Amino acid sequence: MERGASLAEVMACLLEALQQRDPATLAALAAQSARIANYAARVEQERSEHVHILDLAIGGSGTGIWDRDVQAGTIRYSPGWAAILGFDADELSTRIEDSYGRIHPDDLPKVRAAMQAHFEQRTPDYSVEHRIRCKDGSYKWIASRGKVVRRDAQGQALRMVGTTTDISALRVLSAQLQQHVELVTHLTDQVPGLVVQYRLSSQGLAAVTYASAGIREIYELTPEQVAQDPSLIERAIHPSDRAGYRASLAESAERLTPWHREYRVQLPTQGVRWRQADARPSRLQDGSTVWHGFVTDITERKETERQLLQLASVDDLTQLPNQRSFMARMEQELARLRGSPQARATVLMCDLDHFKRINDRYGHVRGDRVLQHFAAILRSQLRKDDGVGRVGGEEFAVVLSGASPAQALLFASRVQKRTLDTPWIEGDTRIALSVSIGIATMLADDADIAASLSRSDKALYRAKRAGRNRIELGES
Repeated sequence: MERGASLAEVMACLLEALQQRDPATLAALAAQSARIANYAARVEQERSEHVHILDLAIGGSGTGIWDRDVQAGTIRYSPGWAAILGFDADELSTRIEDSYGRIHPDDLPKVRAAMQAHFEQRTPDYSVEHRIRCKDGSYKWIASRGKVVRRDAQGQALRMVGTTTDISALRVLSAQLQQHVELVTHLTDQVPGLVVQYRLSSQGLAAVTYASAGIREIYELTPEQVAQDPSLIERAIHPSDRAGYRASLAESAERLTPWHREYRVQLPTQGVRWRQADARPSRLQDGSTVWHGFVTDITERKETERQLLQLASVDDLTQLPNQRSFMARMEQELARLRGSPQARATVLMCDLDHFKRINDRYGHVRGDRVLQHFAAILRSQLRKDDGVGRVGGEEFAVVLSGASPAQALLFASRVQKRTLDTPWIEGDTRIALSVSIGIATMLADDADIAASLSRSDKALYRAKRAGRNRIELGES
């Protein structure tokens, strides 16, 4: 076996030798047993040392993997790492000095110092954020994490592996999204969680031929349990995600394409958590398919994505969906109508009457609170499948899924009455409110969502022109 063999290759070779009981192969492997045993112990103790350079652990997440041969002065990068800087993998030199040459001159001393401190075992791991030059000459901020995974008898570092994450966007948004940065950084510190070898026979019989200790955290199972009953893993997957999990694995087996899947698990202690699986398949001579790969915990990353999506889709003042988010909801409703002849929907445009006077008389701060007050009124009248959004200063839009014009008129009447009956009050200040509403039917043969929005907007204009505090039905 070559010195630079990956963990997957070592595992595969060991498994093959053990299964075939080949004395010659076992004898050849015996010379490496001490090093393999030492590395296996590290894998069991620290999930962050499970790095398996197969470019499948965290593809598509803005993170890349690097593998450094300290004595040879070389470093290898995954295609994902190269993509962060705009390179193809074969464009990057493996010389470590070339790697240092890409680091921003102001950051190079601290990078070298952090690396040397870890080589000398003065720090438990290597962790630094710095700027790095891209192919186009620009600089990106990255977070680099790593650990020495092999030392010689004198304690000198031989091999080091780690991850690099593009944090440029997070640096720009750091004042607003510091918490998210910490979550993402914490996530990269934990990658990967589980090293696994999974085998599927040509008859469809599954076997987990290797599972690291990380399976206890990922699935709350033991290696012995899944070796005896591989179906325990699938049972841990959230019921809503099992079908997609099976289908993606079957497609990977059929086409021999890398397997990537994000899915939820439902665990006795941890509850519902998100997992990401990445593996590469290969076909054995007996027709079986074997995957070597990783499963990692991406729960925090998913929560970060959810919060970022909320920031991008919610109006900060009213906490209603913003215009972009509401338009996307309208697109969904139009698609639903086109797919079902019996489906129906109505669109309402609502505008607070004389809002400019309120702002001029009471000030913008109180004006904003009036908008929040009206947003709460709208929200209180919605059903689960309805959509609402703030689409202008004092203008709000509603889409009532499955509602006829008559039902929409009842909804509008409730909103109108509630607005009249509940003035905004703060201390001694009492502001009476009224609202004008235009209603239009969304049609399956509308060219786009703008058609129904235009009809409801015209109806709103008629309501305001007729004296305000009115409801008008638009033309179909």
